[in-house]
This record gives sequence, structure tokens and C-alpha cells, in this order.
Amino acid sequence: MFRIRSFPKLLLSISTIGLIISIISVFFRDRWLFGASCLLVSSAIYLVYLLSYDYKASHLMQLAKKHLDRNEVDKAVDCMLASARLNADEENLVKIFGQQRKNLDTFKSASAKLYGKMEASDAPFVRFLIGSFFYFAGDIQKTKELLTAIRVEERSIKTVRLLGSALYDMKDYDGAIEVLSRYDSTSLPTNENELAVVFGLGIAYLSKGDKAKASEYLLKVQTRNPRFGNVSKILATMKDTAD
Repeated sequence: MFRIRSFPKLLLSISTIGLIISIISVFFRDRWLFGASCLLVSSAIYLVYLLSYDYKASHLMQLAKKHLDRNEVDKAVDCMLASARLNADEENLVKIFGQQRKNLDTFKSASAKLYGKMEASDAPFVRFLIGSFFYFAGDIQKTKELLTAIRVEERSIKTVRLLGSALYDMKDYDGAIEVLSRYDSTSLPTNENELAVVFGLGIAYLSKGDKAKASEYLLKVQTRNPRFGNVSKILATMKDTAD
């Protein structure tokens, strides 16, 4: 069966808007035909999405989380690797597992089993997946090992964020700065990933004792989002210390 490998997220938004319009049109007799057309188009778009690799991969990753919650590690690992083969969706991975703070023993077991099966599915996203699990489980050295093996030009911004965090946690501030600098921009950060990179550069320079450089980066973060990483508090503390 033909499947779309990467489904445009914009189409899902259009599908949702079309569905809302079709519901609203029920209350207007002279708009029912327009509403029915919107419903038809929305349904067609969503059906195509259900047949896409995006949906299948997302479903498998959600299923993997359910297996982990039930301590069914082998089933979870198989679902995650199957998902990774279908679609390299880092955003979905972080969304599903990023807030996980329980069952660390299960995460450790899953990390080891994923690592043992990595060779058959080795790819930058698979390394990011396994590196994330080791990071969640507290094995920062393994995270570093997995992610530094990814070629620099193949590192996504999320990979750089994770590797930068691992190096910072290991107090390798120069290494963190070198890694994060790949996505350093002269302009202000525009999204969460860019904010995290700029913030990471700022605290790495601060930890090195380079307050001038740290202020340069942290002020960029404060300009966009004063609450990100308590950046305003960090800058205020730096000012008080300087005074």
C-alpha cells in the first residue's frame, strides 16, 4: 500500500480548521453545502494522514510508552525501533518521553536493550533516540559517546541540544560551547530549540567565568523570553555579583 513518508503538518491544521467550519455551518442553513464540502475535504486529508508513515510511527512510539509504563521493555524497544525505521520524528519522541521522570530502572533496561540492537538500525535519529534514553536514565557518558559519533553536518538542533547538555553536565564547558555553536545565530532566537541553544551557550560561558560572553547570550534569551531557564534571575545575580 502506498504511504506518505512525511505528512505535512500544515495539512493537519487545515483539516482541523475545515472540521470546525463544517460544525459551525450547521447553524446556518444557507451555508450547509459549504460546510459539507469542508467536512469532505477535512475527512479526506485525515484519512491520508492515517495512512501515512508519520501516523504509524507516532502510534508505535505511543505504544512503546504504554509498554514501558507496564514494564514490558522488550515490546517497548521493538516498537521504538520500528517507529524509528518509519520516520525520524525527534519532536514526537521528546513530546512523548521528555517529561518522563519515573521508572528509571525500566529506562535503564530499555537503554541497554536499544543499544544492543542499534547496529541493525544505526542512523542519526536512532542514536538520538538511544542517547535520550541513556540521558533520562542518568548515563551521560553513554549519551556523549552515541551523539559525538554522529557526523557534525548530520546533527539536528535537538541532537546538539542534548549533546550540549550532556557535555555541560560533565563540566566540559568548552566542548559544550563547540557543539552548541553549530546552531549559534547572530539574530535573536525564534523558537524553543534556538532559545535552548543560546541559553546553553550563555551558561557554559558563565561556568567558564566569561561573564561578558555569558551576558551577550543570556540577554538574547531574556529579550525573547525572560522566564526561559530563569534567565532574568541569572542576569540579576550576575549584576549583583559584579556590583
